[in-house]
Amino acid sequence: MKKTSAIIMLVTLAAAATSCSVLNPSKKSGASTTSGAQATKIESTARPETTTENKKPVSQAAEAANPEAVKQSVPAPAVSKITMNTGVARRLGGEWTIVQVGATAIDRDEDMPYIIFEPSTAQFYANNGCNTLNGTYAVDTDDNVTFHNILSTLRMCSDVEFENQINSIITENVPVKVRLSEVGQESFVEFIGTQGKPLMRMRRGNLEFLNGHWNVESVAGLSKLAAPADIFFDLGELKLNGDTGCNIVNGNIYLDHRQSNAIDFSNMGTTRMACPPQIEKQQTAILVALEETATAISDGKDKVMLLSSDGRILMTLVRAPKAE
Repeated sequence: MKKTSAIIMLVTLAAAATSCSVLNPSKKSGASTTSGAQATKIESTARPETTTENKKPVSQAAEAANPEAVKQSVPAPAVSKITMNTGVARRLGGEWTIVQVGATAIDRDEDMPYIIFEPSTAQFYANNGCNTLNGTYAVDTDDNVTFHNILSTLRMCSDVEFENQINSIITENVPVKVRLSEVGQESFVEFIGTQGKPLMRMRRGNLEFLNGHWNVESVAGLSKLAAPADIFFDLGELKLNGDTGCNIVNGNIYLDHRQSNAIDFSNMGTTRMACPPQIEKQQTAILVALEETATAISDGKDKVMLLSSDGRILMTLVRAPKAE
């Protein structure tokens, strides 16, 4: 009888041990794949683990100072205060083309790596030339940017030699110093390492001045316009549309990262209304000028000139008055 009771007790203890191991699985560091196997969580090995019982990534003082950072589980820096309202944070907003990482200059006809910062939401979106990444970020008062909650797609790209270099910079919970500069019509961002060495260089052409509605003031080859004409540029959608004075024109915009202020208009089409000869001539001149445009420059606050590759002025535009 005693032997039987001992066996029952041993079986009961073994079952309890098995139950505990199922309810409390051992933690594993590294990447964990989301549903659909299309994105992976990128973790830093130095990132401290938290439990559901004690999930406090920031101090109570930091929580009181910046509750939004707590909502996004963004750890506060030890010294600097997280803020998205500094000059650097505001200037960092928008899309940047990654043109160099380490000593590797990046020059591709298409699929250039990029990163987009959205200060209003503290979200970032990026592409390392192969995979798409996204997550949150924070900028502190010492001009450091820190990335958090990074997700990435899982494509294999054996021909993208700089992918891992970019991933090593856009990484979890590792502050990176930001340095911004402007050269002519272009802006640059550099991520600086702890030894003051540039880690990554990004660029964008400041062609935002071209956005919006413009009236055609003059076109090469015409002494004056036979009818009013206008063009609307949408650099966000990379589209243009306008009125040649005869027909409606639509087309695509291409921005060349390799040259300053470089812009190209392509795939243009028009409606097919017949017009008087003088207006037909004007339409042809406008379409030819758009097709030959290689650069755009601002000539004052409300005037823009479209130039050919050899520097000829093809078209002059003046900002259209805002509709009341």
